[in-house]
Amino acid sequence: MIENKFAVMKFITRHKLLFGCLILAWIIGMIFTVFLISRSTHTKMKVQRMSHPLIHPLQHNRLPPATSFKMVKAMRYCNPPHDIIQGQEGKLPVNGSLEFVAIVIRHGDRSPLRPIRNQSIINCGTQSSPLLAKYMKTLKYLRGSAKQISPFATFPLQPAEKNCTPSQMTLLGAHQLIMVGHALHKSYIEEHGLLNKNWTANHVKLYSTIFSRTFQSAVAFLFGFLPTFNVSNIRIIPSIDDRFCMTKYYCNCPLAAHLDKLKIKKKRRLLASHPAVFHLMQKLSPVVKHEPNHSDIYDPFEMFDCMMGYVCHGSHLPCIPGTNECVTFEHVRNLIAFMDWVGRQFIRDTSNTKASMLNMYGFLNHLLSNMEDYINGKEMARFILYSGHDVTLEPLSTALGIDDGNLIPYASRIVFELYSYSVNNKLKYVLKILYNGKDVTKYTSFCKPFFKDTVKSSNPSGYGICPFESFQKFVEDYISTTGASSFQALCNSVQPSSYPFDVTYSSYMDDAYKP
Repeated sequence: MIENKFAVMKFITRHKLLFGCLILAWIIGMIFTVFLISRSTHTKMKVQRMSHPLIHPLQHNRLPPATSFKMVKAMRYCNPPHDIIQGQEGKLPVNGSLEFVAIVIRHGDRSPLRPIRNQSIINCGTQSSPLLAKYMKTLKYLRGSAKQISPFATFPLQPAEKNCTPSQMTLLGAHQLIMVGHALHKSYIEEHGLLNKNWTANHVKLYSTIFSRTFQSAVAFLFGFLPTFNVSNIRIIPSIDDRFCMTKYYCNCPLAAHLDKLKIKKKRRLLASHPAVFHLMQKLSPVVKHEPNHSDIYDPFEMFDCMMGYVCHGSHLPCIPGTNECVTFEHVRNLIAFMDWVGRQFIRDTSNTKASMLNMYGFLNHLLSNMEDYINGKEMARFILYSGHDVTLEPLSTALGIDDGNLIPYASRIVFELYSYSVNNKLKYVLKILYNGKDVTKYTSFCKPFFKDTVKSSNPSGYGICPFESFQKFVEDYISTTGASSFQALCNSVQPSSYPFDVTYSSYMDDAYKP
């Protein structure tokens, strides 16, 4: 025992320098730890002072940095203004001229459709930019001119600057559409002279659904797009239908309604096959609801809409005050993954494709008619804008064959470009279709066969363009390909009384999954 004691003392004496370094490192480590704890406490107190007490900023309910990999899909949906740039619009596929452009847009960023926790204290404004500042100054000056844009006179020209009112467009949303308009101004006004500074109401056709968010989106887009923003020339035509069917003949289609209900039924089955997603809805609903007595949220798409109210504005995700019950960003990512999977189940769904074609048939006829009238010299308008919703662009992309199953981001755009070129002194017309700046012409159902043929024939002059006649045939011959004698005959091939079920989003879940 004594020998062991002397051995230890001998070892310490021999290596006293080593032990001195270890003790010094331990002291420095303790000092550094105390410093970090002090700094962390100071930072936490600073964050709490800066944040509204109701936001309850815990570590696990904060958003990752907007530039992080985790935020890629969420930010793609939010579509920040600085990400909106000039795409492939206006790039000539042939040695010819741009004749006609039609653009279908989804409205810009809005608050969730239902009230959510802490909604009144989420900042729905946006970062400042010279173009945005000019827009705000101009529209405030023109506020008294809004009455000229009947029947939208009751709507303000621009959204509230900071408030997050349920279902209303935000200033961030206006900024997005200004940037879309500005990018396409470069493509069509500066590079092709589609409209000149002396444009009149005869040169454009403007349509919007009767919502303040689509009206304000149209105004914001036009502010960025037009060569001169002359409010007296702006005549926005109202559409009572979200899909711009235009006439009662095309708006009333029992078969389309029946197929839409089949889609809802399939969504219910898909959700029922993922009980973990439904349990997630049960867990998040009391945290997200504005008031405890408000209806619960069991629809993943409705929950996602609520989540984006926080994510797109960089806010902390909600918590129940005084508890650790919080929404985390992992919950949001799981929700997005599920909805992406659901979307992919409908890409090649024949019932969904047929429903989309029936729902958008009135729009496609209207667009084709305007193109033909311009080609035949019956119409001066070279530009058409349709300001709609995700439920406008989703069936349109499906009908065209370009749907990828992903959610439609805010301020998205589908563009139709009509070009002319001369062959043996005879004008020919070709069509180009783009989605959010990307040329998707070769993926459309009516142009895909033509592209395959041109590749096989190794004809470089034909590659990259789609004959306008392909689009004409696609629209005009659709009814006959179904074997029906007319649109109404096709639509009436199923009667409302024969519907095997009646379901709405308020009854989204099967009874077995209701609490």
